[in-house]
Amino acid sequence: MQTDIVALVTANLYFAFQWTPPILGVVTVLRGLLLLKGQKREFEDWFRNPLMTFLSVVFLPGTLIYTGIRYVVSRIAGIKIARVGGSTTYGELNMFIEVEKPPRVSILIIALYSNVVLSVFVALTLLVLPFVLILDLAWTAICLYVAIGVFYNCSLRSGEAGLVMSSLRERPRSGAIELVVVVAGIMLLYWQMMGVVV
Repeated sequence: MQTDIVALVTANLYFAFQWTPPILGVVTVLRGLLLLKGQKREFEDWFRNPLMTFLSVVFLPGTLIYTGIRYVVSRIAGIKIARVGGSTTYGELNMFIEVEKPPRVSILIIALYSNVVLSVFVALTLLVLPFVLILDLAWTAICLYVAIGVFYNCSLRSGEAGLVMSSLRERPRSGAIELVVVVAGIMLLYWQMMGVVV
């Protein structure tokens, strides 16, 4: 049993790393399209984007898990966190982590990417767990529901892009070099270990 669990964790980490780029791309595009469907004028309606409002409430458990993973990764990476908060702008529930000071670009990119990889790993684990533990239909449905919620949060956010830009502004020269080196390192890792064409 213990060997099966180790094999499951190893396989899920492999698949999480392999599938993070396409999942990140697809979810980012889908969330972007959903955002574009919202109202353009601020005070036209409290629920600027009813569909986004509905999805943010439905997938709240996944959002909490995703934010929790981001918090842990940020702390491990040494990113100083000012606070963890939330907002209901226009009826859309948003969870966010506010940092005290933009970290180095390399640390930030690695932390952001690790956050998505670990989130995909958790979601994949939730998908296969019912079959490994032979759970009943109710628990299987709960695991599926939470996994979809975690996947739904695996996207690029405007706040993340803004934080990267802030880090680059603080160290424009070394930051640009770090950005190129880290992105190239991730691509090389895929090419060498995963056989993924990038």
